[in-house]
Amino acid sequence: MHDAYQDGWVEINGLRLHYTEWGSPAKPTLLMLHGLNVTCHTWDPFARELQKNYHVICPDLRGHGDSDWAREGYRVRQFAHDIHRFIDALGTGPVHLVGHSNGVRVGIAVAGERPEMVRTLALSDAGPQNSPSGAVAMRDFLTATTNLRGFRDESDARAFYLGHHPEWQPEFIDLHVKYQLRKNWAGKLVPKQDPDLQWITGSISLPDVTYLWSMAKRLSMPTLVMAGRTSNVIDAEVVDKMLATMPNAKATWFDSGHYFLRERPDEFLSCLSAFLSEHEAA
Repeated sequence: MHDAYQDGWVEINGLRLHYTEWGSPAKPTLLMLHGLNVTCHTWDPFARELQKNYHVICPDLRGHGDSDWAREGYRVRQFAHDIHRFIDALGTGPVHLVGHSNGVRVGIAVAGERPEMVRTLALSDAGPQNSPSGAVAMRDFLTATTNLRGFRDESDARAFYLGHHPEWQPEFIDLHVKYQLRKNWAGKLVPKQDPDLQWITGSISLPDVTYLWSMAKRLSMPTLVMAGRTSNVIDAEVVDKMLATMPNAKATWFDSGHYFLRERPDEFLSCLSAFLSEHEAA
């Protein structure tokens, strides 16, 4: 099935947010939340398949992609409030909710604050907190990829992304080159995301950890925790705490790192589809 999405925009909390919409609105809604410094298009290969059974909606979170930057900031509760308003504005709830990396943190907040609006929750390689090494790894990665001076052309950008992610399947490199960047006034390709997003990995977000663990206790819906065995973001200790805290959760491990969905997309899609199908039929 070819790409057959529609672009949409909605005004939320004074921000114009962009999203892609796949499949028929008559089908159950699946909302997919991306991580830091990427766009909704990172979900394209999965939405292309999942639209056969679901109405798939992938928003660009505030500060990302084609959505507005937010002068008020990027705390997890601000992201979550956007998504609450987004679901209400589109009239799509309750939804199946999927998040990767920072999308996990947002997903936990959304589902914890309004559990009646989330049918199932799938969390990809993140949790209420990172492992100690994960906090350092994410800070260093965001510093390296946020404050880029720009690229001369797409081949220059492709070489950069391949250098950082040689293990990714080629389509995800192509999606980064196509959708992560914009051409500035000087003719250079520069990142679309707000540079202020990098502060999420700093001390400003420490209060979010306690809050997110408190939200995790309220996740009564079926929850799938997916984690990479060699992830530099979370580890077995964090996953075990998530399973002990979340009332209705199970875990699946991938023989890969943090980006297993881009390294092993077929395996990720199979795992997610099986989870969704199990609870769609229930």
